[in-house]
Amino acid sequence: MTKLRFLFLIPIGLSVSVQAQKTDSLVGKWKYYDVYNKQRYDTNTLKIAKEYFGAMTLYFKPNNHYKAFVMNNIDEGIWSTSDSCRKVRMTSYKGHSNESKIFGLQGDQLILGMGEGAFILTRTVINDSDNIEQPLPNIKTVRVSKSQITKKWYLTRREVPGRTEAQLKMASKLIKGAYAHFKQNGEYEAQSLKVTESGKWVFGPDNKSIIVTIENQQRIWNIKAISPTNLVLISGYTEEEWKFSTKLL
Repeated sequence: MTKLRFLFLIPIGLSVSVQAQKTDSLVGKWKYYDVYNKQRYDTNTLKIAKEYFGAMTLYFKPNNHYKAFVMNNIDEGIWSTSDSCRKVRMTSYKGHSNESKIFGLQGDQLILGMGEGAFILTRTVINDSDNIEQPLPNIKTVRVSKSQITKKWYLTRREVPGRTEAQLKMASKLIKGAYAHFKQNGEYEAQSLKVTESGKWVFGPDNKSIIVTIENQQRIWNIKAISPTNLVLISGYTEEEWKFSTKLL
């Protein structure tokens, strides 16, 4: 599947009215129809793509809330457009944000890029359940200063709701040595499972969250607690906690 790597993962237009019309035309529920430019891929790749994405739906609501069903995963969050509606960014309540290129949008057909591939989607029926929005938890956050956060933090534990203590301990062994380094100049470096990535970081509103940008993808953490040696981050608007220490345990 190397030829078709799909990762599920706004600005100055001809006029404000034209951009508004394009944004309005994106509103609605879309379902998978086919792979765009399918002649570029072999039969086996197309078969795998349909198996993974054949049930995909995206629902862009007028209030900028979205719902997505991709690879058997349900996701919700906020959507926005940029570059005169040539791109759409989906910021998940789970704490990740991805920007996808709009190759085509006309009538009942949407051509949307995802990673190195693109899909053709068509409009579909909106059900009553589609309009039920996920209630967000009441997350308590703290405000931090740049000097407090600009350190190399080692990940000690990732607590995911629904997992047993045995599973969490096993995961902790796997992530040993993983770190997130928020540098004074706004650069970001992280390593996990011996894979290093780099990007930029900034504070969110009121210095109570951190937004990390790597290429066109973003990660959003809310700051739950901090001390000179410990840091607790919450992934988006979830109950998933990431615990860090300045010491490698």
